[in-house]
Amino acid sequence: MGRALAFMGSMSSVGKTFLAALACRWFAKKGLRVFPFKAQNMSLNALATEEGEMAWAQAYQALVAGRKPSVRMNPLLLKPLAEHQAEIIFLGNPEGVLPAGRFREFRRAYRQRVFAVLEEVLAENDLVIVEGAGGLAELNLLEGDLANYELLRTFRLPFVLIGDIDRGGVFAQLLGTLELLPEIRDLCVGLVVNKFRGAVELFEEGGRILSARSGKPLLGLLPYQEVHFLEEDSASLVRFSGFVTERPLKVAVLAYPYLSNFLDLDPLRHEEDVELIFTQDPRALEEAEAVILPGSRNVARSMAWLRERGLAETLKKLAGKKVLFGLCGGFQLLGRTLRDPEGLEFGGEVEGLGLLPHETLFRRPKRRGPLQDRPDFPFWKGPLSGFEIRYGRSFWAGEEILSLAQGEVLGTYLHGVFFDDAFRTAFLNFLRERRGLAPQPPQAYQEKVAGALDRVLEHPAFSAFFEALGDLDKF
Repeated sequence: MGRALAFMGSMSSVGKTFLAALACRWFAKKGLRVFPFKAQNMSLNALATEEGEMAWAQAYQALVAGRKPSVRMNPLLLKPLAEHQAEIIFLGNPEGVLPAGRFREFRRAYRQRVFAVLEEVLAENDLVIVEGAGGLAELNLLEGDLANYELLRTFRLPFVLIGDIDRGGVFAQLLGTLELLPEIRDLCVGLVVNKFRGAVELFEEGGRILSARSGKPLLGLLPYQEVHFLEEDSASLVRFSGFVTERPLKVAVLAYPYLSNFLDLDPLRHEEDVELIFTQDPRALEEAEAVILPGSRNVARSMAWLRERGLAETLKKLAGKKVLFGLCGGFQLLGRTLRDPEGLEFGGEVEGLGLLPHETLFRRPKRRGPLQDRPDFPFWKGPLSGFEIRYGRSFWAGEEILSLAQGEVLGTYLHGVFFDDAFRTAFLNFLRERRGLAPQPPQAYQEKVAGALDRVLEHPAFSAFFEALGDLDKF
């Protein structure tokens, strides 16, 4: 039976995903067979493998550990559909909709199914890195909390408790969490104060206080990192003003409601001459060289929002002046009509932007998995691979289509295309040429991710933390 180590947070956004990814990288480089695991994730950022859908975060952790992403790494995925509703994805497959008021029943129904998956992966791997969800001490949610409390208690998992000093209140975060959960306090192997800014000696007394009050060692005082890959919180990405850096190539992502799969665009954020912003500001769209319409989990509501804000008219005025690129739901929005007779997403019929001539029909079954096409784009005319997650089917000139371009308005159903280094470079060089900038050679995104994580692990504070965790016999 393999061992496990859990990364639990005192609240959301303390750095669990990033530290779990670093742990996957660290222990994999030590020669261990490492398996990332998050029992339940709520996210609109999904990757579709041959097995089905899973959260991007666990796929990312798998890749940096040298493992092929598997739906067992994220057995339960909830994808918000509208207020108080979410699509249930279990082991990659859709299993209906979770309506408002049924959350407790839902968790009871899936508890044993999820725990059975963890039992399997523990038996098959040297080390399972478990990531928690949100805050550990959500007292009103403890019963049936299969991603945190129940998981730790049932499997007696050792865990690291992480606090975020950058947002303040780190003593209350860490000590309060342990105080509220005395029944699993013995499972905590130590504390982490994350996102620290300033001289280490400024927190020496703070570290002593935490250790004395908790009875747990302070395993890490980890500095704030500017390295950000695959951040899942779209709200934190949205900028309501314009571009702010001197990077010459400006790309705007239209951040409409029900924005989904925005992690498709993560590789663009790490190109040295590209400033990518998620925005709702029409002035930013006008400043950009390209405007990307990303996926949407409810295209009808996204379309209504575009009209209410006057952004539909802005996009129509920009057609022919800017490159407009729609991905999946964004591709659907660029078309003439969207029809959903079965109510799979919104129900009824909605007029699109009409910037491309196709029409979209929503129908079962849901398509998910790898996808190939040969788009005829101004900068790319050849085979292209990605993945699909959709109910919508688009038709033009009597045929079903996966991609379409007219002039510099283009779209595709292929998610993940910007992770293709050659395609991303061709797209950006097309934009560079429009701005009179010199073309650039491809940058290997996957190598950049691994290299950035390795540089973080070389930092004395991070290396000391993982060395402290390295003695697996104590877990």
